[in-house]
Amino acid sequence: MKRTILKSSMILCFALFFVVSLCGCNTDEFKRNEKYVSDVKELVNESVNYTRKLKKLDEDFVCHDADLVNEYIETTEKLMDIFQQIQKLQPTDEFDDKDKDLKEAAKNELTIISQLRNLVLHANQNGDDTIYQREKVNCFEEYKKYYDQAIDISSEIQTYWRNA
Repeated sequence: MKRTILKSSMILCFALFFVVSLCGCNTDEFKRNEKYVSDVKELVNESVNYTRKLKKLDEDFVCHDADLVNEYIETTEKLMDIFQQIQKLQPTDEFDDKDKDLKEAAKNELTIISQLRNLVLHANQNGDDTIYQREKVNCFEEYKKYYDQAIDISSEIQTYWRNA
C-alpha cells in the first residue's frame, strides 16, 4: 500500500514538474509574441505619422527653403529608420508568414523613401525641383501600395494575436 502511494506520488510529482516546465516555455513564447505584436504596432503607427508629415511637407515643398528641405530629409530619415527596425524584428514561428510579408513591404517602402530623399537632395543642391516634381508622383503612388500593405499586415497580426 505504501509503495503504491509512493509510486503515485512520484508520478504526480513528475507530471507536475512536466506541466510547470511546459508553462514556463509557453510563458516565454507568449512574452516574445506580445513584444513582437507591440513592436509591429508601434513601428507601423510611427510610419503612419511620419508619412502624414511627409505628405504635408511635399505639399509645401520649395527646393530653395533650407529649413523645409532639412525637415523633409529628417522625416525621410525617420521613416528609413523605422523600416530598418521592422526588418530587424524577430518573430516567433507563429508569425513567420506575416512577418515575411511585412518585411518585404518595409523593404520596398525603404527603397522608395530613399529615392524621394535623394530627389529632394538633388533638387536642393541644383536649385531645380523639376525632376523631383516629375518623379514624386510615381514614388508616392508606389509607396502608397506598400504602405497600405504594411498597415493591413500590422492589423492582421494584431487581430490574430488578440483572438489567439
